[in-house]
Amino acid sequence: MRRIVLWCLILPVSVAAFSQEREYRTIFDQKDIRISGQGGPFMQFTALAGEFAHMMGGGGAVLLNDFFIGGYGLGLTNAIPDYVNDHPDDRLSLGHGGFWIGYSLFGGKPVHASISTMVGWGEFGIIGYEGDYPFIRDRIFALIPAIELEMNLTRYFRIGAGATYHIITGLDEHRHGYGPGELSNPGGFLSFKFGWF
Repeated sequence: MRRIVLWCLILPVSVAAFSQEREYRTIFDQKDIRISGQGGPFMQFTALAGEFAHMMGGGGAVLLNDFFIGGYGLGLTNAIPDYVNDHPDDRLSLGHGGFWIGYSLFGGKPVHASISTMVGWGEFGIIGYEGDYPFIRDRIFALIPAIELEMNLTRYFRIGAGATYHIITGLDEHRHGYGPGELSNPGGFLSFKFGWF
């Protein structure tokens, strides 16, 4: 009888001691993973139908250490005439948005490199000379890889400048006369990122 009582006392104490030593871990509790965010405006300079094109937009992303994933949106801001269809009073329009992913190489350094890619969908069109909404519209797919040099100005603000290549596909040339060759071009990139770095 004494043995039974003794085992009844020792067993719960042993289980309690073992459970206190066991560490409970989850996916997002890792001490080496830092989760934060970033966002802000950016602009791109490229060519569209042989003319200078200024694209303005912005994006936001979740930061997992130096890796980020989020979304973006970009739109053409300057007037580019429609020379292909011999209507120079009409102008082109272009806009797209989608996913934005990238990685900052040695993001803790004051000056460092960053690589990213924008993958999105949007619309290319021709706007009438009276400013009507595009009377010719075409769906597009956009893939824009970028490499930039980032500078950590403060703990909460980065500025970056670099190079991109706009790959625009999915165009119906029979509809408006423009193909991927007129819309896909190299360009420059300028970004302003606010967040907790």
